[in-house]
Amino acid sequence: MLNDDDSPSSPKKTKEMEDISYYKALGLLIWLQDTTHPDLFFSINLLSCFTHDPDKAHWNTLKLVLCYMKGILDYKITYHANRKLDLYGYINSDFSGDKNIQRSIEGNMFFVAGRPVS
Repeated sequence: MLNDDDSPSSPKKTKEMEDISYYKALGLLIWLQDTTHPDLFFSINLLSCFTHDPDKAHWNTLKLVLCYMKGILDYKITYHANRKLDLYGYINSDFSGDKNIQRSIEGNMFFVAGRPVS
């Protein structure tokens, strides 16, 4: 798992990352997560923790997520008008699961008509 030790340790390494479109690629993934792929939430949340000082390890992990997306391009959320509009959800938490900042992590997923909405 990525952590703060993966951040650049020298100005030279920080300079190397200036030409890489880490923020643009992460922004694309955030848009995809918000619109059609909530399965990306955990990965994007983790990668977003390092936007202040990304390193090659973060970039390589982000590229793995992009490769995952390439493999599931045909999968998407579809909504049907004839479905019953039942609302239900799931919530999960991990007490102090983030070893970098010693905070708990919580996630949730809510569904309407059998499809995720939040």
